[in-house]
Amino acid sequence: MDIELVLNSDVNTNANAYFDKAKKLKKKIGGIDMIVGKTKKEISELEEKREEFLEKEEKREKLVGLVKKEWYEKNFRFTFTSSGFLFVCGNDAQSNEVLLKKYLGAQDIVFHTEEAGSPFGLLKDAKNKASEEDLFEVAQFLACFSRQWKKGFGVADVFYVDPSQVSKQAQSGEYLAKGSFMVRGKKTFLKNIPLKICLGVETLKVKDEESEEELESLRVISGSEAMCTKRCGKRMVKLLPGGLQYKDLSKELKARLKFGVQDLPKFLPEGCRFEK
Repeated sequence: MDIELVLNSDVNTNANAYFDKAKKLKKKIGGIDMIVGKTKKEISELEEKREEFLEKEEKREKLVGLVKKEWYEKNFRFTFTSSGFLFVCGNDAQSNEVLLKKYLGAQDIVFHTEEAGSPFGLLKDAKNKASEEDLFEVAQFLACFSRQWKKGFGVADVFYVDPSQVSKQAQSGEYLAKGSFMVRGKKTFLKNIPLKICLGVETLKVKDEESEEELESLRVISGSEAMCTKRCGKRMVKLLPGGLQYKDLSKELKARLKFGVQDLPKFLPEGCRFEK
């Protein structure tokens, strides 16, 4: 151990200087012990949170396995009306083709926008049952995935017809591309539908068949304001045409909903801004 001495000072002065340093170091020991104790406590709390996180992840993975995917959740866009009717749309030419060929039923109502460039939509099992509010809600949802939204319009016109009016048979000398269908006969129009879509997080009750315990699972859903309010409460946002693309929109949605939304194109059109 090296000791530095001040040569122009006497022994007592040098000794007192080291004695003062020793006292200061001794005082610091208490503070260091406090910091060490605090750090150990924080490490312990982090370990507990780690275990809690792993338990939540295990439970989440279990819930994912318990929630059965319906046919319309796999390859289509879908929503519900506030009164509970299911509405399913194609998301490209191929899914349009499959939707109308495989899933169109006699009791459905078929929707499309007046201008080309939107998917077909089916309001399932709603013929002679759907209210005007049901028809408006699904027309609005469909219109949000049309060219009018992409162009930044504020409104769009939508029509609906009976399934018997929809055919893959083209006019003589004409050809229908994949995803396109002929609509014959009278169309019922819903004019100037405001382009607005809501997205929220709803809580689903799921029963564990092994333990028979009722668990909660979260699901993202988009659609009308009335439906999202009913299913999601305040955990929802309202969106209009223009603004954020999917990457930036995803970050903002996670911040606002406290939930990471995967596969955004399934739920929202690209180019959205939040309603003030």
